[in-house]
Amino acid sequence: MIECVHSQATISSDDELVALRRRIADLEKLNGALATSHEQLERVSRIFHVTHALAVAMQSAGDISEIHERVLTLITTDLGYERAFLAMLEPYDAVLTGWLCSTSGPGSHLQLMPHTARLPTDNEDSPLVAALRSGTAMLVTDGQPPTDDEQTNALLGLCGYAVLPLVLLGQPLGILIVDNPLGGRPLTPTDCDLLQLVASHAAVMIGGIQAVVGRAQRLAVEEERNRIALEIHDAISQQLYGITYAIGACIRQLPERPDAVREQLSYLLPQAQQAAQALRRAIFDLWPNDLDAERFKGELVGYLEEIAPQPRPQLFLQVDLAFDTLPSLVRRQIYRIAQEALNNVVKHAAARQAKLTVLCQGTDVALRVADNGQGFDPTDALGGGAASGSYGIASMRERVVALGGQLRIDSAPGEGTTITVTLPLQRVGSGTRHQQIDGDL
Repeated sequence: MIECVHSQATISSDDELVALRRRIADLEKLNGALATSHEQLERVSRIFHVTHALAVAMQSAGDISEIHERVLTLITTDLGYERAFLAMLEPYDAVLTGWLCSTSGPGSHLQLMPHTARLPTDNEDSPLVAALRSGTAMLVTDGQPPTDDEQTNALLGLCGYAVLPLVLLGQPLGILIVDNPLGGRPLTPTDCDLLQLVASHAAVMIGGIQAVVGRAQRLAVEEERNRIALEIHDAISQQLYGITYAIGACIRQLPERPDAVREQLSYLLPQAQQAAQALRRAIFDLWPNDLDAERFKGELVGYLEEIAPQPRPQLFLQVDLAFDTLPSLVRRQIYRIAQEALNNVVKHAAARQAKLTVLCQGTDVALRVADNGQGFDPTDALGGGAASGSYGIASMRERVVALGGQLRIDSAPGEGTTITVTLPLQRVGSGTRHQQIDGDL
């Protein structure tokens, strides 16, 4: 009897132990679920914090550069990452520029990175370019260099890092790079998701400001064009109409009244000269001296959009910063020659893409326009034959010769075309030559 009671007590104790273990397992599972929920809530809280901080930054920032700084300091200060880089994609060229770096901790600060001022984005094998082209965040944990430029890689000093593209409506705007070089805490996919959210909001802000600035510039240009058109209509066109009417009357008086015609023509000559001077002033109003590199590129892009239907050739532009220091005459003529070259690319070359570069080399400035079109025999065009683009090339040659420069054409049927113009800056320093060329603008 005693043994039976003891056996029942042992069974009861074993059942309680199993039940206790089951309850412990359930509690551990519940604790894990609570921890996961807590982590998710913390992530949502951080997301709301980031969204609010970026919205405040957009309302209070004065320009795009201030937005850049706010985004970087948000990453290194509010979100606690140790370092962040930002670079923007050049609107008219396939390069990343304007590099900024922000660091956290003691002595934290923002700094420009001049050594990576223009980083090409033509190598799709590098993580940086791959993320930029695909529009997808990339987490690098194997120490792969971000670019194929050794100097840039040494300057960035990255090992484990996240690459976050700034993309708006499918258009890449720039890139963010984040890492923890001091503490060494590895970035996780969760970090990457949070940082991509920051990049997406930043792209909306930057793209919005760029759109507003671009619209303001277009409105200013349209207003200026309307003003000049009104001036031409009210003054020059009326004067030219009067001259045309008087010349018609002179023709009707010939040959019976030559003396009267001579008197009328003597009266019309100063009026025609006055109209020519007014037209020249109007043209110079369209070409102010502030034709800098950025405006040069913007005007050429706008010109291509005007003359080329979709799908138009893809245009890559690279303009030396020293372009801004060139004499205004040289800048204007380079633009006119570039216009003619692009016109030939559109109308005759059937090219898919073209690259235009302006480089200042010592005492010379070189303009180079290369396309991958159908090409032609340059001897026909240079000889004044009926080859494609001969009239445009003749116009370019006249401008180049007037400036004492050289025009070179490298082309063959089916092999594309490269036009190279070299202008010696010292030859365009005299006032006489300036006056001769300005009349042709």
